[in-house]
Amino acid sequence: MADKGFRSFLDDLDAAGELKRITKPVDCRQLSALGEQADQATMFENIEGYPGWRVATALVSTRKRLAVAMGCTENRVAFEFEAKSARPIDPVTVENAPCQEVVMKGDDVDLTSIPLPLMHLFDGGPYISGTFAVSEDPEHGPNVGCYRLMYRTPKETGIDLVSPSDMRFYYQRALDKGEPLPIAIAVGVHPLDMLAASYKAPIDTSELALAGGLRGEALEMVKCKTLDLEVPADAELILEGELLPIGWTADEGPFGEFSQISGDVKWNPIFRIKCITHRKNPIFYMLQMPWENDWLAAPVTEAAGLQALRIASVQPVDIRAPVGSCGYWSLIASIKKRPGEGKNAVAALLSVAEVKFVVVTDDDIDIHDPDELDWAIAFRVQADEDAVILKGARAKHIDPSVKSWLLGKGGLPTTAKLGIDATIPEGVPKILYRRIKNYGRDRIKLEDFE
Repeated sequence: MADKGFRSFLDDLDAAGELKRITKPVDCRQLSALGEQADQATMFENIEGYPGWRVATALVSTRKRLAVAMGCTENRVAFEFEAKSARPIDPVTVENAPCQEVVMKGDDVDLTSIPLPLMHLFDGGPYISGTFAVSEDPEHGPNVGCYRLMYRTPKETGIDLVSPSDMRFYYQRALDKGEPLPIAIAVGVHPLDMLAASYKAPIDTSELALAGGLRGEALEMVKCKTLDLEVPADAELILEGELLPIGWTADEGPFGEFSQISGDVKWNPIFRIKCITHRKNPIFYMLQMPWENDWLAAPVTEAAGLQALRIASVQPVDIRAPVGSCGYWSLIASIKKRPGEGKNAVAALLSVAEVKFVVVTDDDIDIHDPDELDWAIAFRVQADEDAVILKGARAKHIDPSVKSWLLGKGGLPTTAKLGIDATIPEGVPKILYRRIKNYGRDRIKLEDFE
């Protein structure tokens, strides 16, 4: 078996001093609050009422832990993601897998046998938050994404499928035929696999091969017990079933979103589960909102920004998706600028997914320093020349400002996007931005006079 699965990542966190183990009994309703307070990734090893189960959470709720997953330093995460994703490795199929050590079918299927946490105060029910969802289309092949599931009954959940995605497209194609869409949900996979699943790749791109590239080795897959789909062999838990052909008709939510907002009730399809498989002594992964989702979103957004800049023939120096915008809605980049490339860079970055705010600076600005960024905006920007506004672009429902509740069931919102070119304007001599420097600073030291 491959050695870069979920449990190996827990070992890596432990070796880095980033994993806390809690052995006292914990109620499922206490898990989220305890995970929020922990300053390390946390493993709860004694879950009341669920013998044999453990729960892991807050695994990538800081950029440091994300860097542990990537095997690099914090400031290289986006560049490492970009480099490794350019070298995909196709998955391989195995016959036997840890994720199928325990199998429950038919009447034995019971979601209440799993320690599903009640995560946030206003949630519509217990949630499965950290998923690796596999679907397939006859024309376009396999697809992987991340979609939350809300408990409804022992055999059914809601699924958040309101935003544009390949699986939503697959589901709509099945729905048009009046057919269900078979899907399989893996829980407890390596964060690199989840990064691959959340990457905004073209529909003909294999997220499974991307996961292999990020791992540096082929992702091992195993065929489901009841579906003609394959799932990660080293996952902790698998839910096999189908999206019912009912469209966007069932209430789902509220949920504490990665936007740091308690979202509204949505209309979504229903996922009916036919089979549950898991490891012996399984570990349930509770992806802790918002920070884990935000830090998982950031390198995907940043790498997409780097790619957009390179396609636009702009040379990036640094990039970040600020955690204040959830690693998703904003991009800030510094570039080695040639004439006109400030605007080109803004246009390129605004094309990335649902990014709605962009700032581009020259490479003399430290974009990780908010004061440096404010200085560049204050002295290099004229609003009537350097602000770019795009209307009617793709949006995401959990942004309240898009007023998605006005769209009706299954409607897709749009948004306006703002870009700021904070590079030195063409025609302004660079010498006018020369920073002040105290006379004699390089040859006089204060400690020599103390």
